[in-house]
Amino acid sequence: MTFKPTYSKKDVDVLKDECLYKGFFEMRKLTLKHKKFNGQWSNPMTREMMVRNDAVCVLLFDPAADKVLLIEQFRPTMLRSESPWLLELVAGMVEEGETDEEVARRESLEEAGVVVKRLEYMFKFVPSPGGLVEYLRMYAGEFDSSSVDLTKTHGLDDENEDIKLHLMTSDEAIALLEQDVENASTIMGLQWFALNKTKLVKRWCV
Repeated sequence: MTFKPTYSKKDVDVLKDECLYKGFFEMRKLTLKHKKFNGQWSNPMTREMMVRNDAVCVLLFDPAADKVLLIEQFRPTMLRSESPWLLELVAGMVEEGETDEEVARRESLEEAGVVVKRLEYMFKFVPSPGGLVEYLRMYAGEFDSSSVDLTKTHGLDDENEDIKLHLMTSDEAIALLEQDVENASTIMGLQWFALNKTKLVKRWCV
């Protein structure tokens, strides 16, 4: 089955678009109305949205050694959790003029110290469609696990990054889905990997 939305963006009337705050993120306030499923128009409404650049996430996989590389870093938004250190995929925001491939290769080198060979597109998703304007585009990236130095931390000092590497077998990585990983992109990336690993190995091991 292929899903097709009932309406398109042509069925939305933006009456006002205001910038409330602009810093590392941007907060905007829209006043709008939209077509309802009964064919009528909604009443005007206001919605606040946080806007940030799209991002690229990379699940690093060595098909020859059957190893997956994940990273661990501090996230202040997770201070209400038992630990604000999260297990994640390599990821970074897309800057103006950059391609997804350029971001994937740059971030893999900065955050994990590895060079990506082939890239495989997984999917894209919106992390929080109720209030965040951002797409995350997911990729699997081929790398050589023999080049990984687990004794070193990574990341950019001028961005206060302090990143620890975790190298594991693909079975160990997939088994993490039985735990509370607490990171949507990591969960979805590992789920995709669990479903598509066999086909990925066939394509890459040629």
